[in-house]
Amino acid sequence: MINTTQQKAEIAERLNQVRLARAHALFTPLQKHLFTLIPYLVHHHHQSLPGYNGEATPCGVTNFELTAGQIQALDVFKLEPVRVEAQEEPALEGVYAMGSTASFGQHPKSDVDVWLVYNCELASKAVERLQQKSRMLTNWFAGFDFEVNFYLVHPTQFSRDYQERIQNEWEVLGHEHCGTAQHWLLLEEFYRSHIRLAGKIVAWWPGAQAAAEYLFFGDVHRLPANEYFGASLWQLYKGLEKPHKALLKVLLLEAYAEGYPASRLITDAIWDKALAGDFAIDNDPYLLLYQFIEQYLERVGDSRRLEIARRCLYLKCGIRLSDQQQPQDWRYQQLRKMVLDWEWPYSLVATLDNCHNWHSGELQWFNAQLNELMLVSYQTLLRFASSNSLSEHFKIEDLGLLTRKLHTYFSDNEQQILRLNPLWSQSLAEKHLTVVRSTQVQKKSYLYRLPPEPRQFLGEVAIYKAANTASLIAWACLNGVCDSHTRWHEYGRSNARGRRLRRLARRLLPHIANRHWRVSKMDLCQPWHYRKLLLLLNLDYDPTAEWSGQGIMLDLLGSNLLSVGQQQLCLLGSIHLISLNSWGEWHCHNFQGEQALLQLISYIAPALKRGNNKVELDVVSASKKVQPQLEHCVCRLLKQTYRLIRDAQATRTLVQPLQLRNKRYGLFFDTKGMSYRDLSDVKSLYEQMARGALQQPPDKMINGKTSLHAPQVIRDFAVKGMLQYFLQQSDEAVDVYVLDERNQLSHYVQANANVSELVAQLTRHYAFGDTQNMRDRFNFPQFFMLVLEEHKMTAVPFGVASGSGQSEF
Repeated sequence: MINTTQQKAEIAERLNQVRLARAHALFTPLQKHLFTLIPYLVHHHHQSLPGYNGEATPCGVTNFELTAGQIQALDVFKLEPVRVEAQEEPALEGVYAMGSTASFGQHPKSDVDVWLVYNCELASKAVERLQQKSRMLTNWFAGFDFEVNFYLVHPTQFSRDYQERIQNEWEVLGHEHCGTAQHWLLLEEFYRSHIRLAGKIVAWWPGAQAAAEYLFFGDVHRLPANEYFGASLWQLYKGLEKPHKALLKVLLLEAYAEGYPASRLITDAIWDKALAGDFAIDNDPYLLLYQFIEQYLERVGDSRRLEIARRCLYLKCGIRLSDQQQPQDWRYQQLRKMVLDWEWPYSLVATLDNCHNWHSGELQWFNAQLNELMLVSYQTLLRFASSNSLSEHFKIEDLGLLTRKLHTYFSDNEQQILRLNPLWSQSLAEKHLTVVRSTQVQKKSYLYRLPPEPRQFLGEVAIYKAANTASLIAWACLNGVCDSHTRWHEYGRSNARGRRLRRLARRLLPHIANRHWRVSKMDLCQPWHYRKLLLLLNLDYDPTAEWSGQGIMLDLLGSNLLSVGQQQLCLLGSIHLISLNSWGEWHCHNFQGEQALLQLISYIAPALKRGNNKVELDVVSASKKVQPQLEHCVCRLLKQTYRLIRDAQATRTLVQPLQLRNKRYGLFFDTKGMSYRDLSDVKSLYEQMARGALQQPPDKMINGKTSLHAPQVIRDFAVKGMLQYFLQQSDEAVDVYVLDERNQLSHYVQANANVSELVAQLTRHYAFGDTQNMRDRFNFPQFFMLVLEEHKMTAVPFGVASGSGQSEF
């Protein structure tokens, strides 16, 4: 009978040594040496070692002991051993790897997540220096193609009061930090998967309590029901990059939720096996994770999701059973037995093993399956958590950031050009791409990865569909499906049309492909604005093809290409607007007809007005003739109107005349955007003045003065398709201005309330109000504080600290 804490610690340490041995067995020799150096480089701080950032950085790990493996690793990397005396008060209580490291799910490309649990007496400046050193170490390891992510953790991280923890850097939501989205579930993952690299033994066994010689974070069985909602959102977010990994974790959440509040956790199963002396492969956290999911899905009779979960597990392991040269580590026979039990055909195994060469069509199918199943799990967990209020620990601003980011990915906007997750594929470029335009009512365009030979289309599925050909080309350029060598075709059209599409794609590639556009948390908390505008001219309709004139004459005469010759022909036929906004979304909009250019400028004006940074403006013509002249003409007009849009003020309206065919238009720029009218038609003036104006809210008193500025600052933030709240706190009430999805403005006063409570109440309504409706599920409202500064009203995103707002998300 094991009943003493010391005996339990000995069992935990035995399991730890088994995991260390497994980790070394799975790593390459180089990775093994790098992994071994992690605690050494954290414990020591010397100018001869990587990560050195000055003498003021604290160092030292409790109970650190130099090993023979570390001495060998130092020699491999030509690093001199550091001779220093032991620290009286080490900065760190322990260094721990967690996650898939040393488990059944360790992929050759898996990263290593390391928790650095620091002394609670460290000052904030010392913690900041440790964070800086951690980033430097991450960069050093990356130089050897070995990804190590460090997380600084306070020893009372999971037990302190929320108001105390809120200032902790750990709580700041980021690309690799879950913030307040999950709490106890994160601790449960740490308990079940951690490996002690140095420092105190973790007291993770049932019934453990705090003791000076052990590290104890708390009892994971205190898991609240409402945390499942935040955790599922976090896994959806992580699934944008690694959906196969996130799907397994969100399915585990479902399995846990089914047995709530008496859920049996993986941590419990691992301890029971260790207590019984079972340290074999059966007692592996990732294998047990899969078994928990399998048992749950079999109970609910969901064979489809179970099959996809099995494929995700197989791909996560990175073992290629069809490869005769595959090294057979300690997982090989177990996985082989599982695949036989699943009755997988050899062709499926070979397809999964070939995932590095999957083409865009295979990726599309697999990503679509994962996304669908992720959303099914999310809705299940949403219903489970809806009967509980949001956790007080879950910051409303974290919820807003996660849902806004998810909305950019799961939006059903037909004009959006979606990014394709390449997963493991190393190259997606195709030799041939063929556009097929439907003659049906919807007139969709389809893209196939083959030449335009009818017999080859049998059994083939389009890799992408869109409203027009421009969207197909933009999608292929954005996702690397085409390169400079790809041959383009349009089914049923001449070879000349194919060559034209190829030239166009090659010109678009530098503007769209292989560029990283940074999106910060502050970007997602504010209305979107444009970062890049790319106009594609005359792809669908090209008047120059039938024009008999010569481009050189246009240059000599200085002609207006929008009204050429005695017939006043416009050589601009169709316009496609390809745009990138500050949320990282790409869109393609089509403008046709006589007033296409005017409609385009009117459409882009509000978002150009909102942005503070300079917008990239480019024009590419697909016309048969006068390409450079047409591009120069439209680009010059675009840049001129951009200046007018930015210069327009409430007190003055700027006017730009424009000759278009046989009509002379006036373009009027004000704080609302741009309107236009035929200067020869007085009636159209009134029609343009009536275009979509905002309702004026009633004037009110703010600080003893009538507020006339609030409506204007709200108009500056107006975005169609979004719900926005603008709030101002007074002594006993909150003034609430609401802009709905159609930019209709309303106003009311919420008595006896404060802003934080009101935002939390509204957020709960949108999160749990209708758990059956998944349409626009992540299109949560944005909240802004109205602040009066120097007699000027400004709007500030609610709850986002300026220090963390600029970090990438």
